[in-house]
Order: sequence, then C-alpha cells, then structure tokens
Amino acid sequence: MDKVHPEIAVCAGGIVLGDSGTIAMVRNRKGSRWFFPKGHVDEGESLEEAARREVAEETGLTDVELLDFLGTYTRPRIFRDGTYADDQLKEIHMYLFSAVPHAELGPTLEIEEAKWVPLPHVMDELEDAKDRAWFASVFDRIRQSIQRD
Repeated sequence: MDKVHPEIAVCAGGIVLGDSGTIAMVRNRKGSRWFFPKGHVDEGESLEEAARREVAEETGLTDVELLDFLGTYTRPRIFRDGTYADDQLKEIHMYLFSAVPHAELGPTLEIEEAKWVPLPHVMDELEDAKDRAWFASVFDRIRQSIQRD
C-alpha cells in the first residue's frame, strides 16, 4: 500500500510587538492555549499581504509596521484536542510587525480573545511543541528588535 502524502497548506502570520516588549497572542475558544495570528494564504495574495490580513482579522490591528521576515516552518494541522492531523501539513511563513503605541486588540471572526503577552511569558502560552521550537529559534531576533525600540 502506498503511503499517502499529506496536503500542504500555505499559511502566513505575524508576531506583533506592542508596548513595553509585549507580543499579540490570540485564542479561538475558551480553554484553548494561545497562538500567534496566522492563517491560509488566499489565491493572488503575497505572503506578506496574507500575514497582514490575518493579523488584522484576528487582532483588529490594521496599522502595523513590517520589521522583518522571521522565516518559515512546517508542522501538521492541529485538531481541537491538540493532536496532529496526518492529512495536512502547514507551511507557515512568519513576519515581525510593530503596532502603533498604545494599540488596543480587538479580536474578530473566529478569534474569541486576544491579549498582549510579555516576551518572557510567550513560550509558556504557546500550545504546540513545534510552534514553541520555532519561536525559540527566533527569540533572540525578537528580543533585539524590542531592545532597539
């Protein structure tokens, strides 16, 4: 029997810096863990356009400044119970943005809640081990961006 190759979904999102070294995080239901705003790239959209759209849709932040491209990582789609799907991989392209001073979060669409999380606590809030591993790989770049601000 041939092994079935999973579908690859191209996604984009962002880490958004707020005041005093905070990061915008969202969750889609009570009791779920927090994650960075991200989602599927629509046909005809660039990766950056998709990242900006997802940030706006999930946090309400429409006026963000692009600071850097943070790279790409791949992980399986995650079911609501936290287990991985074996039928779809997500290729996630992440950008670093800065919000305007004193920006307020306003979750929309499927997002139930959004909050600013201090950088040292972000790792504790991330649900998935692959998301945490990727965040650890870019942590110093994010910290340096905060320190330059």
